[in-house]
Amino acid sequence: MTGNTFHRWSMLQALTVCLSAMLSLPAFANQPAPVWTLNFKDTFLDIACVDKHKAIIVGDRGRLLVTHGTYNNLWAPRDSKTKEMLTSISFIDDKHGWAAGHGGIIIHTNDGGQNWEVQREHSAENLPLFDIQFPSVEVGYASGAYDTLMKTTDGGKTWNLLPTGIDNIYNGLFFHDADNGFLVGEFGTLLKTSDGAHSWQKIDIGGYQGSLFGITFLSRETAIAYGINGKLIISYDGGDSWADIPTGTEEVLYRAAAIGSDVAVVGRSGVTLLSNDGAKSFTKKSEPDNYSLAGVCAHSAGFVAVGEFGTILNIETLPTEQPNELPHE
Repeated sequence: MTGNTFHRWSMLQALTVCLSAMLSLPAFANQPAPVWTLNFKDTFLDIACVDKHKAIIVGDRGRLLVTHGTYNNLWAPRDSKTKEMLTSISFIDDKHGWAAGHGGIIIHTNDGGQNWEVQREHSAENLPLFDIQFPSVEVGYASGAYDTLMKTTDGGKTWNLLPTGIDNIYNGLFFHDADNGFLVGEFGTLLKTSDGAHSWQKIDIGGYQGSLFGITFLSRETAIAYGINGKLIISYDGGDSWADIPTGTEEVLYRAAAIGSDVAVVGRSGVTLLSNDGAKSFTKKSEPDNYSLAGVCAHSAGFVAVGEFGTILNIETLPTEQPNELPHE
């Protein structure tokens, strides 16, 4: 295990502190901008914007928060059925969602996040999971440490290990459908499958040997991948070839989200990269508190990011008339 690869998880777990503050977050649809009150001793690791009214956060110690259904100024804590660190959350529609984390835990909801059940128990033998995604209600994938890749074809009731044969830590994945997907991880690894993860093709990304933390598709053809040392690359041919994008930062980039041509990439020390031209170029912004941001999701009015010190951050999209500051060469 490399220090760089687990930097995100160990750092965010260790730096959990108490927060009691009022934070303004974006309105969903035409609702007035809600103000949500937080009073939790948690670090948040991922967020899913489920629909125009609802977002769900997961994090340290099994913390799971849902936007309150009645009061706009409150989050509603829900019982995740675990105390393990939850590192990733994914929804296929407004009802069906899954979260994964340390100890190999996987939990599931079929009512939009109000109630959760454990589908895969945590154990000391299970390696930590860092990403999970369901391209359909039945088929899902989860990736993690030491060549951990799992697949389900029954909605998460049972999981099968599908090792890639490359003993790397896999931090992120993306699947278009049950068969076609990508896997990223340490040592610059970017793999592509077209047969449901039974075989993998290694993609050349120019000799980069650092860890990649995620891959995000803007369309079937356009994708970005990101990692340590401010690494950000883009593909215009469905992931077969990649080119560097200048970022103006050496900070680790952890997660990204996209809606239309608007893109947000978030990372360590509060760095945020924003694009309004489909990831052709980016503007770098930094939060004054320098709190690391571990997860981000997109909704109709912009983005919401979460991270250490209980951070929940509204990120507005760039104005369409504002040119990006870091052109793609």
